[in-house]
Amino acid sequence: MNKEITLEVKCNLKSFYCKRRFPVSEWTLGDFRLFLEQLLDINIDDIIILLRCQELRVDQDQTLLSNINGLCENETIIVDSHRRVDDIDDVNRLPEKYRMSDEVYAQRKGTLKDYLQRNKLGKYSDHYSSLASYSNVSNRKESKLRELNRLKLKKIQIGMQIEVNEPLLHKRCGEVVYIGTLRGICDEFIGVLFSEPVGDSNGCDGIIRYFDAKRKYASFVRPEYIEILSKDLTENHEWNS
Repeated sequence: MNKEITLEVKCNLKSFYCKRRFPVSEWTLGDFRLFLEQLLDINIDDIIILLRCQELRVDQDQTLLSNINGLCENETIIVDSHRRVDDIDDVNRLPEKYRMSDEVYAQRKGTLKDYLQRNKLGKYSDHYSSLASYSNVSNRKESKLRELNRLKLKKIQIGMQIEVNEPLLHKRCGEVVYIGTLRGICDEFIGVLFSEPVGDSNGCDGIIRYFDAKRKYASFVRPEYIEILSKDLTENHEWNS
C-alpha cells in the first residue's frame, strides 16, 4: 500500500475543484475534514463529505483515510454543507410586475438611455465605440486562451514532469503536485514542486496550505506556461484498499 493517493475534490457550493496527493496512511477523516474547512471556508460542523454518493460521517473521523472503504486512487470526493447559502440573484430579482423588457425601455422618450443616445454620451460616444472594439478583440484572445488551457488541463496529471516557461523568467523543470483553483481565484493553476529553490512559494498562500513544500521550492503556474516533458508518472501510484 502506498502512503499517498491522488484524489479530486469538488464542491457543490462553490466553483472549486482540485487534484492532489493525500497521505492516506497518516491523515484521518477528521484531518481531511479540517483541511476542507480551511480550503473552502465552510464551518467544519456543516461539512458533508460524499464518496460515491455515500456520506462519510463524523463518527468515522478517527479512521485513517487508508481504512475508508472504497477510497482509492483518482477517486472523486464531493463536498457539500448542511447550511445552504441563499440565492443572491433570486433575492435581488425584481417582482414580475416591476420588470420592463429592453425593447419597451428603448422605445421610451425622456429616459436616461434616450438622453445618452441623442447626445452621444457614455457608451454611445465614438470614444466608447473604439474602446469596445478593442475590448472585443481582447475578449476573443482571452476566450481562445481559456479554451487552449482547458484542453491542456485535460492532459496534465499529478506526478507528471513538466517545464515552466513564464515570461521574463528562466525555464524551470518540476513535478505537478496540485491541479485546481485557489482561494478567491476562479482560474485553474498548476502547483509545481521543484528540486531546487527556484520557485516563489512553499505551497501555501499565507492562509491555506494546498500542498507541502520548502520555501521557494514551489510555484503556482497558469496552464499556458506549462509544457509536458513526460507523460510517464514518476512512480506507480496504484493503491488497493
